[in-house]
Amino acid sequence: MYRLLIVDDEPNIVNGLMHQFQEMSELELDVCKAYSASEALDIAGRTKIDVVISDIRMPGRSGLDLAEDFLYYWPSCRFIILTGYSEFDYVYTAIQKNVDSYILKSDGMEPILDAVKAAVVKIEEANRNRDLLEKARQQWKATEPLLKKEFFEALLQGEPASSVIRYKHFDELTIPLDPKEPVLMIAGKVDMWEETASYSSKLDVFGAIQNLFAGYLPAAFKIESAVMEHSVLVWFIQPAADAAKLIEDGDSKGSGLLTYLKAILEPVQNDSKERHGISASFAICGGAVAWDSIGKEFVLLKTALQQSRIFGQRMAVIDLGMPDGLTMWESGKPPASSHDFNNRLDRLDKYLGAGDEREASEMTGQLIGDLKRDISVNYMTGIERYYKFLAAYISHVNGTNAADNSQPDIRLPSIPAIGLPAEWEAMEEQFIELSLWVCRRNKEQAEKRENIVVERIHKFVGENLGGDLSLARIAEAVYFNPSYLSRFYKQLSGRNLSEYINATKAKAASQMLADMNLKVNEIALKLGFDSPSYFTAFFRKMTGTSPQEYREALLERR
Repeated sequence: MYRLLIVDDEPNIVNGLMHQFQEMSELELDVCKAYSASEALDIAGRTKIDVVISDIRMPGRSGLDLAEDFLYYWPSCRFIILTGYSEFDYVYTAIQKNVDSYILKSDGMEPILDAVKAAVVKIEEANRNRDLLEKARQQWKATEPLLKKEFFEALLQGEPASSVIRYKHFDELTIPLDPKEPVLMIAGKVDMWEETASYSSKLDVFGAIQNLFAGYLPAAFKIESAVMEHSVLVWFIQPAADAAKLIEDGDSKGSGLLTYLKAILEPVQNDSKERHGISASFAICGGAVAWDSIGKEFVLLKTALQQSRIFGQRMAVIDLGMPDGLTMWESGKPPASSHDFNNRLDRLDKYLGAGDEREASEMTGQLIGDLKRDISVNYMTGIERYYKFLAAYISHVNGTNAADNSQPDIRLPSIPAIGLPAEWEAMEEQFIELSLWVCRRNKEQAEKRENIVVERIHKFVGENLGGDLSLARIAEAVYFNPSYLSRFYKQLSGRNLSEYINATKAKAASQMLADMNLKVNEIALKLGFDSPSYFTAFFRKMTGTSPQEYREALLERR
């Protein structure tokens, strides 16, 4: 469906045309009306318009001037001029301003209908061309530099802008944004995949949505986008100097811009669903965002999208500047940054894995304190982090149980699976106790694993006394790095691996020398010595006697 706007200062003409188009079933049109140029511009700032039919002479602003303004708002909009005059100057100006048709009112309804049909054909052709352009942009997006991705991820995760932004990066990464000016932010998330979806991977979906948005945004805007946490699209937008006309007089917060950006999201959602089978929701910031506040604003935008999903709302457009009764987020009071929380969670994971009881207990207490604060500030973000915290412990408990099935299962503390604990202090005690158990179990299992490796080394040496017992060969057999294996073995046993090999060979040589049927040179070959003299020198060094002296001593004792 396309949206048609009829503009004329004569109500009879507007209402007559509106009635005619509403009666025509061959064209699916959403028909709007305006009785002045200013009213038409107000509609353009709030709603996407596809086709405009406008009178050329109206008080205050002509239809030709209106055509120029409309093409600024909606570059793909088609414009049809109605007039009672056929002067050449009007026609020439209309052609210059890219007006599709110049129709005399006296010609009747049929030329107007034909002009609208022709305009729809042009729009559909432009959509097809946009599809081709979208595919080309998508291929380019696939090669977007990793450094650029990491740059925006750092900002969105809450790192200070001063530590992330280096002006030279903007030139190196071809980022069009001005780091000295605030940005407007929009976040988007796919609601669902439909069976008719034309894309099979997330990368394709995100590329399609990014390109749709960029295609509707006028050239007067500077824009960058990023994908966070593998599922959330984020746009950073700055208006160029000539976009000031979209801001109302005295509007310091840019609400006119935000209203216009919300209007752009409507066709993006519609095209995404109708052309690609992708249903998506968006959240738009409440005002201009300083670079140091990007991470905090992202938390608010993401929370809004998560909450709309919980409420079962699809194709939502959420304005953080206009909270309603369903929203729980509090603008200006975001929780702690995701970057800080995730860093602490990563450190807890390392402490638990390393069996560091003191650090794991301390970090557990800090994280529970973070969760209490986050939930009091922003429920949705807090409960998301609460589940991440639980998942970290579940992973370690499962890992410790899986490593030793003979041990009885240990269950997580008696905490609610959905919702939040009633007594945080009791839960903190339980989790600290659990962290100590996990640390002890991980240390015990690490020791067992180490002992198993040592046993495998000893077994390999014993079975290959006459073969290749180089450090590289042994490491290959037990899947270790050779240099690390040497340090690992000495740390556990207190001696070098070569010392163990020599002692094992000396012991085996002593046992073989007791068999008088074996010659010394045979024993030397069985133990991997190239010559009997080398074996004799080795045996004397290890036992203090030669192989022959050792045998003679055995015979005397018998």
